[in-house]
Amino acid sequence: MAERPKQTNTPEDWRILAERDLSVADHLAVTMRPIPSEIIAFHCQQAAEKYLKGALEFLGEEPPYIHDLAQLCKLAEKHRPSLVSISTLCSIITQFSGQPRYDRGVSLSDDDMNLVLSHTKTIKDFLQKEIPELFKE
Repeated sequence: MAERPKQTNTPEDWRILAERDLSVADHLAVTMRPIPSEIIAFHCQQAAEKYLKGALEFLGEEPPYIHDLAQLCKLAEKHRPSLVSISTLCSIITQFSGQPRYDRGVSLSDDDMNLVLSHTKTIKDFLQKEIPELFKE
């Protein structure tokens, strides 16, 4: 298997990408019927992943090519132990975001989708308080 090239995103790049994913999730939740819960959860996971990767870049650690939010959070905790506060939210989002998107036999309820959307916004808000420099425009 070929080695992946080094990611060259800056913390700001990651934040901008995260904002786009979160905006798409919000837009779909408000405007599309029936509500595409699985797609919204996927965009929430992507947003949270990119916020965490931006935080890692800001903290001086190259983000790995992984999608597990709990693992990304653990890496960031080494630099900011307070990030342990969002580790459970990261695990929940990871749990709900992948399988329903790829397995047509599994669906995500609107309540679960709203939970994932809420948790993603909580992660964003928490990171904004802990690492405000990441959110400066």
